[in-house]
Amino acid sequence: MLISGVALTLMAAQLATDTISETKKAQNERFQDALSMTNVVARSLEKQFEYFELEEIESILESVRSRPNVTQVLAVDTNRTFFLDGDRLTPTLLAFEDSPEQAKALETGKAQSVVDENTITVAEPLNNNGGVIGSIMIRYKNPSFADVAWPIVRANLSSSVPILMLGILLAGLLSRQITGPLSRLSVAATRVADGDLDVRLPIDGPNEVKSLASSVSDMIKTLRSNIEQIYELAYVDRTTQLPNREFFRKELTRAIRRSARQQKTGALLFVDLDGFKRVNDTFGHDVGDELLGQFSDRLANVLRAEDLIGFDTMAPSLDEDDGDGDGDKETRKQVLARLGGDEFTVLLSDIREATDAATVSQRIIAAVSEPFEIRGSKINIGASIGIAAFPQDGSDYQTILKSADMAMYQAKEEGKNTYRFFSESLNLEATRRVEIEADLRTALDCGDQLELYYQPKIACDDGLPKSVEALIRWKHPEKGMVQPLEFIRIAEDCGLILPLGKWVLEEACRQIVKFEEMGLDLSIAVNISTAQFERPDLAQTVIDVLEQTGAKPTSLELELTESMAMQDPALAIKHIEALKKLGVRFAIDDFGTGYSNLSQLSKLPFDVFKIDRSFVDMLNGEEDEHGRAIVRTILAMANSLNYETVAEGVEDMTQFEFLSDHGCTFAQGYYFARPLPADDFVDWIKGWKPAAKTETKKVVKLKRKAS
Repeated sequence: MLISGVALTLMAAQLATDTISETKKAQNERFQDALSMTNVVARSLEKQFEYFELEEIESILESVRSRPNVTQVLAVDTNRTFFLDGDRLTPTLLAFEDSPEQAKALETGKAQSVVDENTITVAEPLNNNGGVIGSIMIRYKNPSFADVAWPIVRANLSSSVPILMLGILLAGLLSRQITGPLSRLSVAATRVADGDLDVRLPIDGPNEVKSLASSVSDMIKTLRSNIEQIYELAYVDRTTQLPNREFFRKELTRAIRRSARQQKTGALLFVDLDGFKRVNDTFGHDVGDELLGQFSDRLANVLRAEDLIGFDTMAPSLDEDDGDGDGDKETRKQVLARLGGDEFTVLLSDIREATDAATVSQRIIAAVSEPFEIRGSKINIGASIGIAAFPQDGSDYQTILKSADMAMYQAKEEGKNTYRFFSESLNLEATRRVEIEADLRTALDCGDQLELYYQPKIACDDGLPKSVEALIRWKHPEKGMVQPLEFIRIAEDCGLILPLGKWVLEEACRQIVKFEEMGLDLSIAVNISTAQFERPDLAQTVIDVLEQTGAKPTSLELELTESMAMQDPALAIKHIEALKKLGVRFAIDDFGTGYSNLSQLSKLPFDVFKIDRSFVDMLNGEEDEHGRAIVRTILAMANSLNYETVAEGVEDMTQFEFLSDHGCTFAQGYYFARPLPADDFVDWIKGWKPAAKTETKKVVKLKRKAS
């Protein structure tokens, strides 16, 4: 009896000691798990915070909140403009006021933690580029003595009572039944700790060991599921289920390093959809997302099996090599990814020659040429592809991506739905574009580099100049004369076309006043850009300029292209009618080149048709009867609609005589005069004497006056 009492006392003491020890151990493990889990969630949220993706943040918080030991989750940005906790019914503002740890994490930029009897609170700052952009706070349940005691008591009683009853006779057997499975379980657990989550745990031995092994196995499955979800949030594009920009950055960086080390060549294909904005504007963003999904599927199918290796669903480790070191990981030969919007990339990490990349590009373009069927509609788009090879076109991620991007834009400029290789000339052109943009901003600010030149329009009936066209010129202090075709295109791309267009309008109206003061009855035609025409306040802007300068509205003529007028006929009518009430005239520029609907065009209240120079060029030579027939048709149609006509690009007497004989109103071109600065134009017009049609006029060239 005494021995039994002592044995029971010792067993109870040991049980109490074990319970206290296990409680402390469980609490410490829970605390370490809390720190680790909060850190992992914080890193996953940083990218979403940077782009303010609230739905993505809410999704991650819901996943974290569903964990069994988590009692509260709260994410807040550094300005405290929003508070998210994975449950829109929770009063998140009150929750934030009750969390001084989260406030301190925002202020200090360091992780904060507090442990009390029932809870563990961990707050982690969210960082971006060295600054704090928000914080995440997670509260966990802290294991109590009661939570730990009962499982230990139950386990000890179930194992200790048989030991007391059987004694030494069963000790050897129990040792073999317990220590063997535990040893195997320990080995498996060590492999799990080393990151091998695919290990199969041995479920054998006594029930306690089986239960432990089963619990550990369930824990590993849960951990694996959580890591897969975090990995997917970090590296997968949700619309197309393709790798995203961050995943691609790592793969491309690793491929560049490997190609340099192994002296091999790789290529990057930068794919941009042609006409995707039109799809979004016409059908809505839901259809646009479906189109992106179908396009990515078609892209994946058209590439050879060895051309496309996506990515493992399971991340080897959240701390895997970030691409900055060579590492021993195998570089995927080819990767298809979506960078964002309608931009996709294809990584060909090992090619024999440039034609390999061209072949892949041709297959992509051919596949996209087939219409996409979405919700009963057939949608046609194209693809422009830029190709950059590494290491010759760059030795790092940013340089290669930039090179391929420039080549892609070159493909767009050359007609779209094609591919182009990067070249150093593209890089030089891009550098010059940046310089031109910066210098153009300076020129607009200072105002002394830009100038309007004027080219006369000669009346075909009496040979007198009745109007002029204002053409902008830019005399750069270092680069000299910059061609309008170059800087106007750049102005359109970078948004400077609006202030530039307004400057031209203001300067032309001021010149109208000057001409009137000199006794010259000349109207001035000004070209209107697409960006200006699309603004709803165009008419009011013109009215304001006329009032500010004092120019007569009847001396101002605005020139639009066919495509601008027909893109939105209702807007065109609105602008034209508002300004024609004041006497402003309108002209269709480059008529005949826009493939317009003549029925619609005839309904627009224009005053002038300008015949494109390409048709005037057809008038030379007896054999070009086809060209003369086209010009006769245009003139006859314009006359029947009571439009005045202006023929551009007239360079000789033959052209001028033909146009005069067939009813053209005005002629414009080098045959009469090149575009001239205002002072030189005044000198020209004073010396102009209309000659007979059979006489040959020469282009007048005047020297600029010294400034």
